[in-house]
Order: sequence, then structure tokens, then C-alpha cells
Amino acid sequence: MTTPAGWYDDGSGSLRWWDGTQWTAHVRTSDDAPVAPERPSVEPVASAVPSPATAPFTPPYTLPSSGVSTERVIAPDLVGAPGGAWGAPAPQPPAPGVSVLGIIGLAVVVVGVVCACIPVISIVGWALLGVGFVLSLVSLFLRGRKWPGITGLVVSAIGALLAFAVSLLLLATVSAPADAAASAEERTDPASIEGAEMVPFAELEVGDCLPFVDYEDTGQIYELPVVPCERPHTDEVYFIFEVDEEAFPGDDALGEAAWDGCASHFDAYVGIAYEDSVLDFYTYQPTETSWARADDRTVQCILYSYEDVTGTLEGAKY
Repeated sequence: MTTPAGWYDDGSGSLRWWDGTQWTAHVRTSDDAPVAPERPSVEPVASAVPSPATAPFTPPYTLPSSGVSTERVIAPDLVGAPGGAWGAPAPQPPAPGVSVLGIIGLAVVVVGVVCACIPVISIVGWALLGVGFVLSLVSLFLRGRKWPGITGLVVSAIGALLAFAVSLLLLATVSAPADAAASAEERTDPASIEGAEMVPFAELEVGDCLPFVDYEDTGQIYELPVVPCERPHTDEVYFIFEVDEEAFPGDDALGEAAWDGCASHFDAYVGIAYEDSVLDFYTYQPTETSWARADDRTVQCILYSYEDVTGTLEGAKY
């Protein structure tokens, strides 16, 4: 049922006019003469309802139709009603603070990243990264704000990648000189080859046999080791000719002329066409400096085999 219009206690010690649906602005004290407007008559109900003159109450309210529950249902209009008795918000729990363990884990991770990038103490840095990662992970399951733990996990992952890259760079920097030194030690000194005689280019002759020598990164070569052809070797001088030019033609043009001149005499020396042979050849030719200073015009054509051979390659036919 609805509460009929009338003067009711509004909870502040005053009587306020209820028009049947909501409070109005008409207020009077208990000493004032009642000047309430005429209220409509209502049907008597079976249950006893206290009279406003004898017992104050808090309108409006409704009774459930089932008749089982007597709990009053307060209308939304009462939120903020005078006296603050209706619709008061529930107290909120205090906001959780920052996780101390998460802060510790983040600090350990930062220190670990710095240490892992320093070669001398990189092992300590990796250990701190692991400890900081575990602390940050555990902090996510504890009360408190989670951002320190999440930040610690992210920083530890990025820091591990950074430290790994620094380690690879350091390893490459250290190993490169060591590899170069080892290659220099392993390279054979041509003068130390057993039975070899160092011969200048100008004194080379057709039929001279040469052992394999790695001249990589050696620079300019002024003489070659010559061994008896009965000894194992890979190279052999098979043709020598002079370039008929007054001015230096340039490295590319001179190289093309040397290649053409050597290729034209391959068949006659080996006894088989170059295209059908398992042998190959290369050339030695003048440099611009030797051309100008030593009047060098000589091109040496050198046969070579991919495997050691004994004896001359002249007429080998393979």
C-alpha cells in the first residue's frame, strides 16, 4: 500500500508535508497549529499502522503483496533526504599500498642488468637478474599494487637480452684478433718449404714447378718458391710473354690481355682444350708501379691443379 498524504516526522524534529508520492517544502514544528490540507479518506486495513500523531515513521514504504516479508523498501526519492538517514553510501575499503617485495625485486633487476653488461662482473649480474625475476613474480601473488612486479619482469627480460648481446659482441671482439693471429701462425712461410728456392718474377722460366702457398692478405709478391717437379706441387709455369704497350693500359685492360694470351697457349702445353681439362690457370702481371719504375711488361701464365701432383703437367692431357 502507499502512504497517504499528511504531516510526518522527517527525522529532523520537524513535521513535513507528504503529498502521497514525495516530500514537499511545507514544514512546521510540533508547536505550530496543524494546517494540513484535507486528506482523502482511505480504507481501513487489517494490520495496525501507527498514527502520525502518536508514532513517527519514515515514509514512503510499501508492503510486499505476498504478506510474508515486512521489510520496508525505501524509494529512490529518499536518497539525500533531510537528516541523511536514507541512501547513505557504504564505506569503501582503503586502497592497497605498493608491494614491498615488488619494489625490492625491481631494484634487484635493475642492478642485475647493469652488472650483467660489465664483463668483469657479468656472472654476478646474471645471478641478480634471476633473483629479481623470482621476487617480481612472487610479488604478483601478494596483496598490494602489481605494477612493481610487472615492471620487474619486463625489465629482467629486456635486460637479459641486452646482456646477452653485449656478451656476444665482447666475444666477437676478443676472438677476432686471436683468429687472425692463429691464421698468421698457420700460414706457411714460402722460404721454409723443403727444397724450395725463392725466385724473383723476372727469373721465372717455363716448366718451373710451384708448391701451394696461401698468399691471402699478403700484399704485393716479389718472388715465388720453386721446387723440383718431382716433389709434390700444384702449380707450374707454362707460358711467359711481353705486353706490347708503351703506356700502362690500366689494371682491367692489362688483366684481360694477360688472360687472353695465357688461354691461347693452354691447349698447346697441356695437350687438351681448356674447356675439357680438369686443370685451371691464373696469371701474374705487372703493376702500375713496376710498369713505370722497372719497365716491367712480363706476364707469367701459371697452371694449377686442385690436388698435389708430381712431375710436369706438360702434355698431361687431363
